[in-house]
Amino acid sequence: MKRIYARQRGMTLIEVLAALAIGAVLLVGLASLVDRSLDDMKVQQTANYQAQVVDAARRYLDANFAEVSAKTLAASDVMGITLDQLRTGKFLPAGFANNNAYRQDTCVLVRRPDPSNYPRQIDALIVTTGGDKIGTKDLPAVAMQAGSGGGYIVTETPGMARGASWQMQTTAFRDKPCTSGGTAVLLGTDADAGHLVSSLFYDGAAQQTADFLYRSRVPGRPEANQMSTALRFVGTALAKDGSPCKPIDGPTEAGLTIDPDTREILTCKDEKWSSSSWKSPVADHGELLAVKGAKPGDVRMTMDKGLAFMFTSAGWKALAVDDDGNFNVPEDFTAGTVEARTKVVSKGTIHADDHIWTNLDVHVGQDLYVERKAKINGDLAVEHDAAIKGELAVERDAAIKGQLAVKGDIRSDLAIYAKGMEAEEWMSAPAIALSTEQVSLGKNCNYEAYSKYAKRMVKVYPRGIIVPDRNARLMICGTDDVFIYVQ
Repeated sequence: MKRIYARQRGMTLIEVLAALAIGAVLLVGLASLVDRSLDDMKVQQTANYQAQVVDAARRYLDANFAEVSAKTLAASDVMGITLDQLRTGKFLPAGFANNNAYRQDTCVLVRRPDPSNYPRQIDALIVTTGGDKIGTKDLPAVAMQAGSGGGYIVTETPGMARGASWQMQTTAFRDKPCTSGGTAVLLGTDADAGHLVSSLFYDGAAQQTADFLYRSRVPGRPEANQMSTALRFVGTALAKDGSPCKPIDGPTEAGLTIDPDTREILTCKDEKWSSSSWKSPVADHGELLAVKGAKPGDVRMTMDKGLAFMFTSAGWKALAVDDDGNFNVPEDFTAGTVEARTKVVSKGTIHADDHIWTNLDVHVGQDLYVERKAKINGDLAVEHDAAIKGELAVERDAAIKGQLAVKGDIRSDLAIYAKGMEAEEWMSAPAIALSTEQVSLGKNCNYEAYSKYAKRMVKVYPRGIIVPDRNARLMICGTDDVFIYVQ
């Protein structure tokens, strides 16, 4: 008789138990992965938090160097800076959290290790306290991601802070509170372990220094804005004279560059790179004329004569004295004393509010007009007429080729020579006197009267004067001071 076996259907109990066991193992592994991922995120967040505080502390010290120095006069003085101070000074956002991901507080401890010999050297520690301790396996990872100077304290050496490239005893910072009346931040005991310590030292042995040139002023650190070597321009930092200087993505601001061909300094003006109009000096005028690429407005000096020339559309023009020694002033010229070694030539009027003096001759090519007196120590030479409203006094010779009209007196210690001499009223000398005015026989003579020309009392018809009557007969002033006919 044959046995008939029924087909097996569903899952056995053993299979179910095996599946549950495998699932449990997978869940345990997955939970471990989730926990590890959460720990990594916690490490990253803590590191970012610490890096922000370090950066804020650096900027706080830059801006408040004088205050920090005043509060750390001795090497034993330690100044605490809180997160509230960093937030108040706008070095941290107003909403920046009070604690990191491990619920730890943060304080900045600052001291000057040698204020007398190194007053600008500052040592600062950015320390976390309280909260949950960071595990020993996570501490290096957090410190590594916390930026330059990141470090930590472990249980094995609670009095030592260490980083990737530095370590130091915390002795000088121990038992110092962050705020007045607060608890000490560092104790040097196991309570310090499991916390972060970032170093921020200026010129200190543990500082990771970088020789940067700062764009903005660093209080107390003038060397941060100083170059200690020549500044050289290459590549796109060079620009041609006249090329555009406006940035593609911003407004036109003050700028400085160098022309690669001329090696001249260019400045950004009117959206173009422009060189100074004052150029390098040249040896002489010949070298000046050989200069190539000159632009209107360029100015150069010639070293041999110390003269300045400006380039125009017509070439190089002297700013004052040209290469031949000529001086051209288109308009007014004002000076204290002008000394001419040869002559002064004027195509117009020469006017002086005071005297015009000369130690030599005065030569006049045309008319000479004098409003008042004319006094000449040397010779007077006039090519044409001379009109003088006042007196004319000449110490030496007077040569006038034209007419001489004088409304006042003419005085001469020597002879007066003329081809003709005409007087409207009378002419006299110690030896002879002539007059053209007609007089009558017996008329008075040799008396005093006021002269409108001399502006004083003068002798009228002095003795010896010869005058005609109406019939042209000559008469003379006799001894009785009356006119008589000449015998």
